[in-house]
Amino acid sequence: MRTSRILGLALLGGWFWWTSRDLGPQGRDHGPQEKLPVVYVAGSWEPSWMAERFANALRREGFDVHVFLVLVPGRPETNPYRTVRGNSARLPEFVEGVLERTGAEKVDVVTFSQGGLVARYWLKQFDGARHVRTMVNMDGIIKGSPWQSWLIKHGWGPEGDAIHEMAKGGPEITELNTPTEALPGIRYVNITTMFEIDAAPWTINWMDGPGDYENLMVQRQLPGEPILHATMDQMRAMQTGVASALRGGPVDFKSSFPWRRRRVRKAA
Repeated sequence: MRTSRILGLALLGGWFWWTSRDLGPQGRDHGPQEKLPVVYVAGSWEPSWMAERFANALRREGFDVHVFLVLVPGRPETNPYRTVRGNSARLPEFVEGVLERTGAEKVDVVTFSQGGLVARYWLKQFDGARHVRTMVNMDGIIKGSPWQSWLIKHGWGPEGDAIHEMAKGGPEITELNTPTEALPGIRYVNITTMFEIDAAPWTINWMDGPGDYENLMVQRQLPGEPILHATMDQMRAMQTGVASALRGGPVDFKSSFPWRRRRVRKAA
């Protein structure tokens, strides 16, 4: 019994030490950016209340955020298991409405999960790129999903186009990422978590090849920060990281843990 208590205390102490370090902001400092309207492309099944909660976190940072729901209640044609590009085709009208209401010439875009693919198909196939300055992707499935590829291989999965539009190595994702994953003229910030189990492995959420992008992992600044896929946009670390990315970086994730408020940085 005593040995188990000592082991438990050692594990607790190790966890506390692991989650006490803050190694500092990541990525490049682009300098202060003029604030543009922000279009938030929510996750595939994200309800309005969760999307608005994330949007409100950015609004408190001074951003004008407009929420685009992938799945619209009462509209079965928006079912994210059936279509990705069908939802991308709804974005032109939505973004044009934002530009008209705000008088802006461009927007910044923030995406979550499948919302990253919805937005990137819009950029390339629905003339969206000309409207975007910065895109911040929270686990945006850049390279497609190996899970969807596995379902196709075994003849499983739902009917519709979405499974093929998401499958890693499939013709749709290959075309989306050819000749480059990052389109010219757009700055990308791709954020993932080492605890990813849904959009996994976490490397599918990063870009490769030419382009203006940064690939960031929360735990490289905040070791042990418990960011999981399903609720990542509800976590303070992600909300503050996205806000700093929109301001021009470097990206600074603020932990929810009170014992991290006094920052301990790795020596330069």
